[in-house]
Amino acid sequence: MTVNYSSVLSEEYFESYFNLIISARGYKTYEAKEFIIENFFKGNVMYYGEDTYQSFIRAYSKMKNKNYHK
Repeated sequence: MTVNYSSVLSEEYFESYFNLIISARGYKTYEAKEFIIENFFKGNVMYYGEDTYQSFIRAYSKMKNKNYHK
């Protein structure tokens, strides 16, 4: 997925990204979270800034409450 470094990424962006990782890799939500932190954020959750990280956390919370949480 293409990233514009100067903008804040939305919660919806991360929901889509979670769905992609879960579908493509067969991961559970917590596994997708770790994958995204390591590969998207390059191991540094502040890599794209606080607002983008908060969008990621909100999307993770939503995904966790869906049927992917186990």
